[in-house]
Order: sequence, then structure tokens, then C-alpha cells
Amino acid sequence: MGIDIIIQNQIHERIGLVYGDAEDTLVKYRWNAPAGSILRGLHAHADTMFNTTQLTMLLDELENLSPNNDKEAEMLVVLRDSAETAIRRNGYLWFSGD
Repeated sequence: MGIDIIIQNQIHERIGLVYGDAEDTLVKYRWNAPAGSILRGLHAHADTMFNTTQLTMLLDELENLSPNNDKEAEMLVVLRDSAETAIRRNGYLWFSGD
């Protein structure tokens, strides 16, 4: 199942489901993230929500990551676009684990 990424606006209205991680790409990728990083803070089997401050830190982390394959590259683009959209809307990213 994996993790769904939901963009919410400032009052937590859902403005889009942007990624259904059917092949667990995000779950696998987060395990390789450095300890203490925002990405490592994602829970694979629970809900995690990041606010705009955390999303700004996540974008900084994403700048230093290199994908190992096309699926990871696609996931990083989707994650970056989602974070930028949430920041523009003064909102949140809600990661819904399975």
C-alpha cells in the first residue's frame, strides 16, 4: 500500500491527493534518510503531518538527495512539488501510512 501524500490548506481542507505510493518507494527511501532528518520522521504505518516550517526544512534536505532509479526520481519530484504547493497555501502535507 505505501504512503499517500495529501496537500492541505491553512485550515486543513484537502486540496489534493498527489501520490499513492503503491510500490512503497517513499517508505523504502525514508529508511535510508539520515537520522534526525525530516524525511526520516515519516511513519510508514501511521499518519505524519508537516507544517510549512518543517516543509521548508524538507525542501532543503531534498536538494541534497540523489535518486537511485526512476521511481525514486519521480517520488522526489512529487514530494518537492507537493511541499512547495503546501507552503504557497500556508498549509500542510499529511502523509497517511497504511
